Amino acid sequence: MSVSCAAKIYRRIMMVRPSQFDVIHQNLNPHMSCIEPVDKAKASFQWDRLQNVFKNHGLETLTCDPIPGAVDMVFAANSAIVLNNKALISNMAAEPRKPEEGAFENWYREMGFEVATFNEIAKPYTFCEGNAEFSPMADLSRFFFGWGQRTAESAYEPILDFFSLKREDVFKVRLIDERFYHLDTCMAPLAMGHILYYPGAFEETSRKTIFEGVGSSDKLIEVTEDEAMAFTCNCVSFTSPTSGQAVVVSPSFSPRLRSILESLGYVCEHVEFDQFLLSGGAVRCTVADIGQSRDIGQTRSATN
Repeated sequence: MSVSCAAKIYRRIMMVRPSQFDVIHQNLNPHMSCIEPVDKAKASFQWDRLQNVFKNHGLETLTCDPIPGAVDMVFAANSAIVLNNKALISNMAAEPRKPEEGAFENWYREMGFEVATFNEIAKPYTFCEGNAEFSPMADLSRFFFGWGQRTAESAYEPILDFFSLKREDVFKVRLIDERFYHLDTCMAPLAMGHILYYPGAFEETSRKTIFEGVGSSDKLIEVTEDEAMAFTCNCVSFTSPTSGQAVVVSPSFSPRLRSILESLGYVCEHVEFDQFLLSGGAVRCTVADIGQSRDIGQTRSATN
């Protein structure tokens, strides 16, 4: 079933090659046990397959090379908040990831984005880890900002200011479960205006805020704890330029959830991503939704 109004999210994306990927930090999130080693050949295969899924659907997919030793840089969603040709570079709370900030800043500048950093426009220690904490509705009319684990509540105001967003359009939600350390681990915007989310990751008042932001209970799809722990919400949803269909790409679909999504008209595409789950990341973690930069079509580094 084709979608009458195409989603404005995930039309152009950036991914970071997994050539440096490994799990060597045990304390960045509760999922990083460092017990099972990464099969790097398998991780590369899984990443390539995911990128091919996007390309086969007609998404323009740009690639960034990681800097040496940046084992977590593959999780491109943490690079920046990107909207309307602007990129606000992350201020990583995770100390081992700090070197990525400059590399991502250079990449976005080369692509022609208007770039700022939290260090430039916010108070010290205003941590924010990019699009992983900033979730737009499919039509880009409203946004959710997640805080409480790896992102500070104080990042909210600089985001509003830099992107010239209205307060009433950006809904703050607090994460209270350390297993869901970024908003993109427990909430996902879907291409036809639905929101997939795990209520248990949020404080009670934030659950009410989510309902207010979505505007209709018909647009909210709750996942169970087991589904959330399988990183179902760490998915990417878009309107396929190739088929016109609304697609959801996820590392996990329970039979229950697949049935719900397909009944709503979504095409569910499962991708195996177990090597990246060893680091507490999955599909959406590896994808930066970058919209369109003014100069992106003419920039040498954009070719891929």
